[in-house]
Amino acid sequence: MSTSRARRSYAGRSTAAGITTHAVIVAVFAALLVAGCAKKSSVVEPPPVVPGALRVEGNRVLWSTDRAARATVRYSYTSGSWDHDAYPRAANREDRAAVRDHDVPLLDLRPGETLYYQAVSEVPGQPAVYSPVQSFTPSAASSRPLLTSTMIHIGFGDSHLLTMPNTRKRFLIDSGGRFADQSVITYLQQHNVTALDAMLATHVHEDHLGGVVGSSAPGAGGVLGAFPPAVFFDSSVKSTDSTGKPAYVELLSSLSPSTQRVMLSRGQSSGNTPELRLDPDVVIYVLNSGVPPGYQPVGYEGTNINNESIVLRFTYGDVDFIIGGDCENEAEAIIQAGFPPASLEVEFFKATHHGLPDANGASWVNILRPRIGFIPNTQAVWDPPQDFEGAIGSTVAKLQGIGAHVYVIDDARTLDRPRGSGRQYNVSFVTDGISYEVRVEQATQPTPSLTAQESGCIASDTAAHAHAPATGGH
Repeated sequence: MSTSRARRSYAGRSTAAGITTHAVIVAVFAALLVAGCAKKSSVVEPPPVVPGALRVEGNRVLWSTDRAARATVRYSYTSGSWDHDAYPRAANREDRAAVRDHDVPLLDLRPGETLYYQAVSEVPGQPAVYSPVQSFTPSAASSRPLLTSTMIHIGFGDSHLLTMPNTRKRFLIDSGGRFADQSVITYLQQHNVTALDAMLATHVHEDHLGGVVGSSAPGAGGVLGAFPPAVFFDSSVKSTDSTGKPAYVELLSSLSPSTQRVMLSRGQSSGNTPELRLDPDVVIYVLNSGVPPGYQPVGYEGTNINNESIVLRFTYGDVDFIIGGDCENEAEAIIQAGFPPASLEVEFFKATHHGLPDANGASWVNILRPRIGFIPNTQAVWDPPQDFEGAIGSTVAKLQGIGAHVYVIDDARTLDRPRGSGRQYNVSFVTDGISYEVRVEQATQPTPSLTAQESGCIASDTAAHAHAPATGGH
């Protein structure tokens, strides 16, 4: 209805009441019209998928949006069970770019099986928009070899299994606490791992190193006993702070004669260290190992040990990622000062120190600019009753603030798996060196009880975290 039509309908009325009624109606209509226009101009709707534009070409999903947006594709082989998140190509940071035309490769094609997928469009600051569920049946498998880095669910602590793309060599970084050894061993057995080519404990805290030697008698168990590696990477500083670190002392005495112990130092790489050449197409670079140059101890032993963590950067084609134990803000700053910013930018980042606020600083996150962040943490450990509610909130906010997707052991929002669901996941970063994706699987390996974990790192450091979260350490 227009204002001119409103005026015509009242044109024949000449009484004062008629004029007054006419004026009121016109005023109200005009106000509604202005309010409607204001509302339309102030609301920015997320971009709908352009009808008819969604299509599949080979292993690529392509579509357009009516404005610039970031793109992902979530998919699975069971309708509605979303367990894959695929991202665009990493070259020239297409994976981060907000554009209108989208091209996302899928890396897990299974010929003859029906694949269900949704194109996901995200405008910064707006909720994601999902296309209707689509499906197709791949006719051929993905052809390029894949590098996989899996965050193994072990309850509390870190454990990450890397599988190289060409050689298929296995590299285990950390093994959780003493009671996590069976979790890691079971996971490896369930995934047909028969041998480890390399193993590393980033630092001497037991929530990273304890599972290497396990909870049984020294030398009789642990991941080291079940899967003696060809190479064990270490750092010389651990030998100097092993007093009071019985797990590390046990580790040294339990190394098999067939295992080569290789000391890593900052600046080494697969280019100058043969033992790091696990695959001809994967470059491994040591960003930190032991005390960083110029590091000033902060006075709390846990923090000082955290900052000795071995930090490794992996490069496969156009894709880079960093895994670095419990390195805190101090070590992050020294790494930033020692390397060009462009050499630190990554697609994937394993948040250090369990995502706690004394690590993963704003400047560090902004230099890394990851599209994906993993946090090895669970609701059961950092929320009540341990009085650490919201402990990973600041790290999550920083990562999301630069547009990164965050995956936690019990939280994968992008795959409709919110924290608190009661399910735990093994979460994998998978790349062919061109693009990449995240895959989750429900964990079925045993998980150490919280009571068992409290006998280690959590119990000893609870007071330090509760009273001084900026300097606490595991």
